[in-house]
Amino acid sequence: MRYTFAASIMISGILLAGCTANEEENTMDRYGDQNQDRGSLNGNAMDNYQDPIDQDSDGDFNDQLGYVRYDKSQVDPEGNYNTEVNREETADMITKMVLTMDAINDAGTLVTDDEVLVAYKKADDADRNQAADMVKKTVLSLVPRYYEVYVSDQESSFKDIQSLSNTNISDENYDNVLENVITRMREAPQGEDTYNDETRSTKDPRDSTAEDMNR
Repeated sequence: MRYTFAASIMISGILLAGCTANEEENTMDRYGDQNQDRGSLNGNAMDNYQDPIDQDSDGDFNDQLGYVRYDKSQVDPEGNYNTEVNREETADMITKMVLTMDAINDAGTLVTDDEVLVAYKKADDADRNQAADMVKKTVLSLVPRYYEVYVSDQESSFKDIQSLSNTNISDENYDNVLENVITRMREAPQGEDTYNDETRSTKDPRDSTAEDMNR
């Protein structure tokens, strides 16, 4: 009996050591072997617990919160840590969120590297300016702050952004086409002016650029 108990303890120890080794290898794969204390401090490495495969039967993620901690030695000061945006998934999310509003009946969204363009049809009894304001503020709440948001209730805007979606950012004429589409969209109400980090005011960066060119 004592031999069986001792063997059980020894096997458990081996399994635990193996699990620990595997966890350390996984952490090193995620963050790189930057120093002895690789991974997050206090055992708070990213564990991908909100991976889509872990959604419950209702499609919701589990109830855990997100928390990761590092010290300076674990972070490359020249590393690129910008938020990566999946443009198609973001466009899908924005369009669906906009359509949850009673005032909006139809919507289409185009997401570029730093702009969001939304074409929409409002309900007949909805105020045009209020509808534009609601759509714009909803989009701003869903994307990083460096994004510029332009909205339009003009029917032609649907065709414009759909046509633009067939181009690539690397295309030679992309910038000109994009600017022309945005110029036409801005003929429609854009909602209340919001603070812009780039201009440090409520002024749109494109207006600032135009003023600088006219000086």
